[in-house]
Amino acid sequence: MLMLACTTVGIHAQTVMERIHFEFAAGTGVRQNGIKPIDFSFKSLVDFVSISYLFVTVEDNISLYKNDGVRTYSNGVSIGGGLGVSLLNGKQGIHGLDVRVKALDCVGSPAWKRTTYDAALAWYVRSGRFSPVLELGYRFLDSRTAGLDNYGNAYLSIGLRY
Repeated sequence: MLMLACTTVGIHAQTVMERIHFEFAAGTGVRQNGIKPIDFSFKSLVDFVSISYLFVTVEDNISLYKNDGVRTYSNGVSIGGGLGVSLLNGKQGIHGLDVRVKALDCVGSPAWKRTTYDAALAWYVRSGRFSPVLELGYRFLDSRTAGLDNYGNAYLSIGLRY
């Protein structure tokens, strides 16, 4: 059974640097409940088999909104991780398309305490150096702060992959 799984997945020897990737991105989502999200993220991804990987992510979350007619914002940092699965896995192709799911939780004492859940498609160009990465997905925020409701929104992030 193990041999069948290995031949299906196509495990091959990789160096450490071929198995580790980094991404820096900035993103925004659709305005929901009067809140406009802006996020800056850093991801460290590690391939554990040829079609899937685990990643750890840190995000700086900024939420723009109006309070009594005055524009203001809340800021916080979230840390979490997730799983990615490659849909385009051919070594000869230049494009990559992955499905990603992740969960994040806020750290410290932010103004808006929340847990974040994401599901997204990520497109990127495979190259040895920096390449663009585009992520389009759905984000659900489970709020633990009184006065701020749970909500979900579509989001888009653009960044660089190394």
